[in-house]
Amino acid sequence: MKEILIHKSSDCIEEDRDYYYSDTRDKHGMIQPSDDMVSVSCDSNIFKPNPTNDEICSIYYPFEKKSFHRIYLGISFPLFANNWGAAFLRHLMYLIKPDGSVILPVYAERQGVEKNYWSRSSLEVIFQSRQKWWGMSNIWAENDGVMSMRIGKKEPPMKNSTFHFFLENEIKKIDSNNCNSELSKKIKRHHDNGINSAIIEQIIINYFGRTKPLSFCDLSIDGLLASEILMSDYVNIKDSAISFDQDHEEIHDYKNYLMDGFKKRLSVLSQQKSHDIITIIDVTDKNYISNKKEIIKNAFANLNKNGVLVIRDISFNDNEFMSEVNNMLPTTSKHSQYSSLVATKHNSKIDIPHYSDIIFDELKNENNHRKNVFNIFQKI
Repeated sequence: MKEILIHKSSDCIEEDRDYYYSDTRDKHGMIQPSDDMVSVSCDSNIFKPNPTNDEICSIYYPFEKKSFHRIYLGISFPLFANNWGAAFLRHLMYLIKPDGSVILPVYAERQGVEKNYWSRSSLEVIFQSRQKWWGMSNIWAENDGVMSMRIGKKEPPMKNSTFHFFLENEIKKIDSNNCNSELSKKIKRHHDNGINSAIIEQIIINYFGRTKPLSFCDLSIDGLLASEILMSDYVNIKDSAISFDQDHEEIHDYKNYLMDGFKKRLSVLSQQKSHDIITIIDVTDKNYISNKKEIIKNAFANLNKNGVLVIRDISFNDNEFMSEVNNMLPTTSKHSQYSSLVATKHNSKIDIPHYSDIIFDELKNENNHRKNVFNIFQKI
């Protein structure tokens, strides 16, 4: 019986394994793993078709279908309840054998919503499919905070997500003898996009709701984030764009990320126009770095009324830079900060809870120091 456990990183292995091996939650041994369960992570650059515990391998190797009996997701793994997360879960369901299952932590409804994590109801809405003629569900509540999923009578729906491009193109280029640094960067970029898009999506919901038609623009050169947000089932993006300040050779095939029916709604702009949401996330373009403050000022000016500018940039870790940005923006603008780990607004008096003690400590440290967080400036 081949079982794997997926971790955020190797630092989380002991805690993640204890979550499933301990009888504190699983008193009846319903989901207890076998003794030879193998750990894999989402940040490893070791790619093998048959992972072992001798070295931690990547979950993003193109494993054959029906490779595993059980797949467990550690409490450290950043699995958000957005289209990307649904596409990832669907992918895992086809890596298990017909009698196998995917086992994952889910949060209570309120905690799930505030983090944009899976709760029982959100999981069942997308994936529930009666298994046999007598009506058995394919999603089981195993114990407190853990559910299991298996293939039912119907295939789970394919959600619109850039993750499918990743599966059909990038991941298929990987083999145990060929994974260069450039390919590893692409894998990390797609994985990070799953996290970033879920956090941006929650920010949009918190500021505008789920149904208001909105215009979205990302200041980048690849279209990955703009594509994922455009295809989201949880916000209403009427049009999406990538914006840049000069010609870039890197801009190519950006519409490949899009599923059918979305290509006419994503555009590339040589200059900014008015939008409801503008994002600047970890941009490394030389022109942006040299003109950072001016670009931020112009981006804010191009917001519609009550629009939001969302920025994550290493320069904001410097208090002086933060102060200069605040001073150059209108005094009527409102500033807040969201975590980079979960889709939750930081409050100086409240620590964000988490099942993982390791992630909880990271969240507390992030709340105290506000390094690498998402900065939101609203135009009032």
